[in-house]
Amino acid sequence: MKWMNLHHLKYFLVIAEEGSIASASKKLLVGQPALSAQLKQFEEWLGTKLFNRDNKRLVLNEAGEYVLRYAKAIKELEDELVTNMESGYTAKARELTVGAQESVPKSMLAGAISAIGKGQTFQIRVIEGTGSELFELLLAGKIDVFIGNFRPLADGKEMIYSSLGKESVSVWGANSEAKLKANFPKSLNAQRFILPGFQNPLRHDFDRFMLEAGLSFHVAVEAQDTALQKELVARGDGLMVFGDESAKAWAKSGRIIRIGGLKGLKEEYWIGMVKRAIDNKHLKEILASL
Repeated sequence: MKWMNLHHLKYFLVIAEEGSIASASKKLLVGQPALSAQLKQFEEWLGTKLFNRDNKRLVLNEAGEYVLRYAKAIKELEDELVTNMESGYTAKARELTVGAQESVPKSMLAGAISAIGKGQTFQIRVIEGTGSELFELLLAGKIDVFIGNFRPLADGKEMIYSSLGKESVSVWGANSEAKLKANFPKSLNAQRFILPGFQNPLRHDFDRFMLEAGLSFHVAVEAQDTALQKELVARGDGLMVFGDESAKAWAKSGRIIRIGGLKGLKEEYWIGMVKRAIDNKHLKEILASL
């Protein structure tokens, strides 16, 4: 059995990324003659050349492109191993961390957590945050599952995801805004709104709805924190666009009222995970069944 020298693989990966022995030498802090010798040994071990020369640059040939895919996968596996060991792999084996956007309806979130934990002995830890914060944690391997209102996509990372469901969307306001129910949605023209940022798909949908309806509006406050949005709306600082299920508890409290439904608008919620070298088989099965 032939054993691969992982130093050769790492050197090859950096040379491929940098496009030259000179640039790779500076990045790796390895002399150019030594690095050239390492590449030659790797090519001899594989039995094929990996680069073509284009002036002073090294360009991957077909074999090089093929080897590069494996080199990147092995490097990703190495990074994953280091991350898991640093965070305590024994504790991680008994714990599964779910990152959920605060805006996800609690009934929907509870259903997903119940499905994940069914028949399992591991502890489920739930953390909440903004979509961008949680997605960064997911890519870094700090959380196992992401639940939010956008379908997670990432360059260079294969994602596994499933839709948890959709909810209808309405405009909500303080009790003092009850007059806007009449002649809705034209009554929204020139009104003040408390809205999420453009990283939230619902913001794009609402902007398009208002544009197509020929209506203008003023963004009084832009905030990702949905609890803050609701509080500002209850104080009469503006209207908000929110899922009906998500706003139900606040509506029952009498602090906000439903002005009217936005026809055609739905907010969809997703559960996703990064496909890793060592996957959680149970979690993949749960995502496939939802």
